[in-house]
Amino acid sequence: MKRNTANQNAQGSIRMPESFGAVLLFALPTWLTSLFNTLYTIVDGIFVSRYAGTDALAAINTVYPLVNILTAAALLFATGGSAIAAIALRSEDQKRADRAFSVSMTVPIVLGICFSAAVLAFFPSVLAFLGATDRTMADCKIYALCWLIGCPAAIGKELLACFIRVDGSPSYSFATALSGGIANIVLDWIFIGVFGMGVLGAGLATVLGLVLSCVMGIIWFMLPGRKLHFHLSGFSLSFTFRLAANGLSECVDQIATAVTTIVFNRAALSLAGEDGIAAVSIIMYLQFLVIGVYFGYSQGISPLLGYGLGRRDYAYCRTLERHSRIFLLVLPPLLYGLTFLSVPVLAGFFAGEGSHVLALSVHGL
Repeated sequence: MKRNTANQNAQGSIRMPESFGAVLLFALPTWLTSLFNTLYTIVDGIFVSRYAGTDALAAINTVYPLVNILTAAALLFATGGSAIAAIALRSEDQKRADRAFSVSMTVPIVLGICFSAAVLAFFPSVLAFLGATDRTMADCKIYALCWLIGCPAAIGKELLACFIRVDGSPSYSFATALSGGIANIVLDWIFIGVFGMGVLGAGLATVLGLVLSCVMGIIWFMLPGRKLHFHLSGFSLSFTFRLAANGLSECVDQIATAVTTIVFNRAALSLAGEDGIAAVSIIMYLQFLVIGVYFGYSQGISPLLGYGLGRRDYAYCRTLERHSRIFLLVLPPLLYGLTFLSVPVLAGFFAGEGSHVLALSVHGL
């Protein structure tokens, strides 16, 4: 009890949980944030599949590697920069913390805009490489265009969510994701279900949800009393590479997902046509939900690890490591059991009963 009290006093307003249950509770808002982040695309898929058909669903999944790459640019600095900022804050190095925040908020958005411009310059060729066919090309163009135009909001939302947690409010970070996710669901229903806008409605709903989350994040850092501050100074290539190197693993993970998605889509197309891509879409949507559990936990404890390192409290860091080992021993069999039992029900949200796509997706899962 004495050590826990000392931790709370040393960290100011940051609560440093000790027990496994307390650590899970601290990570819960971040896990929920991760869950709602996956809903942006999953809800698009459900509405599009139900109202516009499985070819439209196949188009969304064909384009998704572009989303993975934009997310990779965001996570490269969101995870790397936020960890550096957390360590700097706990070491009372305000200048370095602000510098990490400012560089991380600027560079990936610039990279995302450059990537979007490059894709648009070779638009049909890029989509054909991703697996777009004559039946899906038009919908692929529409959905990809929405994401490429909205890339500043997509990247900014990821960055702001991470840095709000470092700033001491995982609950507000969750609120930004929750608001954007609910807006996306409501707008999907309006645009696709009511007005029949198909893939265009899905893209617009997603972008507007991202914009809402992004605006809420910006408002947070405009309020007085924030620990992190944005400055248009202190940029250097060496510091930028330092931040990027720290978040490289998450970036590589997203790029790997993009590559495997392309491979799966092209293999499924050769084996079962557009229905095969639609089935792969359903499989990957449900995979996102499972991965989100692990990702949410790792992101949730990241600020705690940064605070511990910043204060050189290595005993606390080892405590977090022990808790994580328990988490990774217990969770996989639970998730496997739940997934195995619920596959027909979950896949049924996307494809109609008795359809070829439903049979393919259940068998594949």
